[in-house]
Amino acid sequence: MLKSNTLNKIIAVAVALTLWAYVITNESPMRTRVIQGIPVQFTNLDALTAVNLTVANDTVYSVNITVEGKRMDISKLTAEDFTAFVDLAGGRQQGERSFSVNVSGPGNASILEKRPPRLTLFVEDMVSVSKPVRIEYTEAFPANKEPGFLSMFPESIEVTGAKSQVDSVEYIRVLLESAALENAQKSFVSAAELVDRDGAPVKAPLRLSHTNVEVRAMLCSVREVPLVVEIVGEVPANLEVTDMKIPDHMRIKGSELALAQVDTLTAVPIDISKVDVTSRIPIEVNLPAGVEPADDAKDIGVAVTIKGIETKEFRYASNEVLTEGLAEGYRAYVTDGDITVFASGTESVMAGLTKEDITPYVDLSEIDPFVLGPEFPLAPQAVRLRYEKALRKAEVIPEFLNLNIVPNPPEESPAPGEQTSEAPPSGEEAQDGAAPADESGGGAQDENS
Repeated sequence: MLKSNTLNKIIAVAVALTLWAYVITNESPMRTRVIQGIPVQFTNLDALTAVNLTVANDTVYSVNITVEGKRMDISKLTAEDFTAFVDLAGGRQQGERSFSVNVSGPGNASILEKRPPRLTLFVEDMVSVSKPVRIEYTEAFPANKEPGFLSMFPESIEVTGAKSQVDSVEYIRVLLESAALENAQKSFVSAAELVDRDGAPVKAPLRLSHTNVEVRAMLCSVREVPLVVEIVGEVPANLEVTDMKIPDHMRIKGSELALAQVDTLTAVPIDISKVDVTSRIPIEVNLPAGVEPADDAKDIGVAVTIKGIETKEFRYASNEVLTEGLAEGYRAYVTDGDITVFASGTESVMAGLTKEDITPYVDLSEIDPFVLGPEFPLAPQAVRLRYEKALRKAEVIPEFLNLNIVPNPPEESPAPGEQTSEAPPSGEEAQDGAAPADESGGGAQDENS
């Protein structure tokens, strides 16, 4: 009797389950469900690249959908059962464009809604630009140790994609494990990573001509040795060297054995004759085999500070031009107007230069008044300049002056070299034929411009 009841219960449960399954499968009402995170793909990108365009896309887009179907049909659906895509074939114009999002999935589920239904994308020029490869290390190296004798292939990588995204790439980073370097050269293969100017990774979907870089490197010792640098030539005459910093030591790297062979380094002579602006002139050193400059010595150079020569202008009246060497008993006066003196020199010399430091004069020691006769006009005479300052150049305009020579009145004959205050016949102030000797002694300069 007990066994019969148990059997009946089992049969009842089986019938109930069968009826429940039938109702769920065939008679249940339609249900809706939201499925999230379906990744959006881009199709027909070739239609853009054919006209040198592409999408500036640095975002992984996804879409959420609402589906409708029978409970049993939609209860087990996931995002992987659906495909979301944007067709780029119609976007062959630059600028901001709106594209419809299309979603496909199993036939037993109807798609009622898409969020978002459209995507706004930027279509722009597609470019290819070569970017340099740089090696970076995971950790700092010990004191007086650094990597050396580096070689890599390739040294640059072509990056292709949307212009704005390619422009954001500063260089290609290759990361090496510091501890992996040894005292002998060793090869490494590392992944190429796009990096912006701040050193942050660039996540844009750009295409690289090489995705890996092969690097050869070794761990070197570093040593500082004396450096001899010879400077030859002089800067142009209108310039002045105000400072020159010449390094007397240089840091080099290599194996311990190679460094032990180096006592002193001699640089190729540096010619400054063509240096016309403040510059840093690279130092070229012929290093022995197995040795190369340390990282902080690769741009070693001579720093030359250049300043232009300054020029000052002074005006002198005709009666300020001295006449010297004229025979006793005669006087000369200038019949022309003013003169202008242009003096040039270094900044330190020109800082204190005044008009009184330069004396313009005319040398009449070769003139014989007896031959000329009274008040006979002279041929134009060269104006000379006397100064003690270390000027680079001094010139006078006009270079020649016209003078007249007249005898002194008997009762007013001045002593030789004394200027007279008597006005000359022309109305100009007369000057004595013999000027006082230069009080500075042998330090004066006499130039004929």
